[in-house]
Amino acid sequence: MWRRSPPSPHRAHIFHLAAIYALALYANVVANELLDGIWHIPFQLGILGFALVISRRAGTTWTSLGLRRDRLKRGAVVGGVLLAIITIGIVIGIAIPATRDLFRDEKVAEASAGWVLFQALVRIPIATALYEEVLFRGIMFGMLVRRHTPLVAGVITSVLFGFWHILPTLHTIETNPAGDMFTGSIGITIAIIGAIAGTTMAGIGFLLIRLYANSTLAPVLAHIGTNSVAMLGALVVIRYL
Repeated sequence: MWRRSPPSPHRAHIFHLAAIYALALYANVVANELLDGIWHIPFQLGILGFALVISRRAGTTWTSLGLRRDRLKRGAVVGGVLLAIITIGIVIGIAIPATRDLFRDEKVAEASAGWVLFQALVRIPIATALYEEVLFRGIMFGMLVRRHTPLVAGVITSVLFGFWHILPTLHTIETNPAGDMFTGSIGITIAIIGAIAGTTMAGIGFLLIRLYANSTLAPVLAHIGTNSVAMLGALVVIRYL
């Protein structure tokens, strides 16, 4: 199915898609450079709302977006299973001394427990997992797959997802102990290239989850596992271990 073109190719809507990605890039800079954590939620939900309106005006269906109500149950089941598996993996990583240090995030160490819980349980699920999955695996993929094969649409959206993480990577280098391995312009360049490649592959993985579940809710839950549970793990390591 990956190389099968849609039976009735829809027009590309390249200007609609360009407008959505330009809007998302603007939001990415504002969210990473200007806003405090609590303001990410209303700001990025507003951006996502605009993107949904644009995609719907372009003719994209709820099925193409992976947002049909009758498929939420399967999305919840598939995503819930993956969330549990990811949680078990993080617990194992914390239990092993050799990998425990990877959870020593300076942002978590310098913050209060309340701030960390807010980030892990509220901001990340809404302003990161829901926002990014609906934007990339829902809207962008849903628009492209109506014109191109799933393979082409998946590669494009996953590469865009990879470049989306350049700014977060620069912040991670500054706050995570693993960032000490990447110093100087060469080290930072290597880190950025690695982050783009890694998050591109993650984007493909999230897309496979979305297609298997036939619902964008599934990768949202898996994304919560990789981000929120990891932050909660950092809190446990720093405060108690």
